[in-house]
Amino acid sequence: MPTYEYRCPNCGKEHAMLVSIRERMGQKCDCGTLLEQIHTSFPKAQFRGRVVQGGGPDRFTADVLGVEVRDLPAGLRSQ
Repeated sequence: MPTYEYRCPNCGKEHAMLVSIRERMGQKCDCGTLLEQIHTSFPKAQFRGRVVQGGGPDRFTADVLGVEVRDLPAGLRSQ
């Protein structure tokens, strides 16, 4: 789940909340006011989960097939 940043238009307090994408709107401040999401040019969303080092076409193909990169058949590996 990502972390979203909000600001209360009533009291000005800022909140960082871990909420699901579907529930990101409609969050309320401690004072009861509906919070406004802070939008930046680069979102500050942080995700929890497994971090895979590396990348590229071999990693993508292995992830789609659900296998390790070393187990990919030679015909599916990049040159």
